[in-house]
Amino acid sequence: MTTKPLHYFAYGSNLLTARLQARTPSAQPVGVAILPGWQLRFHKVGSDGSGKGDIVPAADDAVTGVLYRLRARELWRLDLAEGAGYRRRRIAVCIGARWQRCETYVATATDPELLPYDWYRALILAGLLERAIGGPMLERVLETPALPDPRPFRPARLRALRALRRFRSRCPELAEQLRD
Repeated sequence: MTTKPLHYFAYGSNLLTARLQARTPSAQPVGVAILPGWQLRFHKVGSDGSGKGDIVPAADDAVTGVLYRLRARELWRLDLAEGAGYRRRRIAVCIGARWQRCETYVATATDPELLPYDWYRALILAGLLERAIGGPMLERVLETPALPDPRPFRPARLRALRALRRFRSRCPELAEQLRD
């Protein structure tokens, strides 16, 4: 039995293919996509007390991310990984010269005072570098201050560092550009 594929737009830590595939093994990148009229922020209240990525409407801005195809039956795994504080939303992104309807996540609980942890920001940077996404999106992430995680053995941090090591070993020419 086959199931219809689903499209998902990643703009945060799920930009990095290894990170998303650890959550939804069938995920395959379709390509770089743009969500016009939205802006990336790091104000989503994370379960660890740090700021996580979110998108908010912003008429004169755009979010560049990665469109993935995955099995619809794996969507529950992504819902579980994203956890409380996000709701899934149906949007349309521009990929090349066409529009594609897809799923993404938008925060339900935000705090403008929050900052991301350094390892979380590094996951996003690795995802941007993996897909050669530069410009305003890369600048926004690089300009975002990040905090050291006060719990160095936090399981989420350790999983993130494993994904970053895999990325660095696959892309040594980009490893120097990745600060965490």
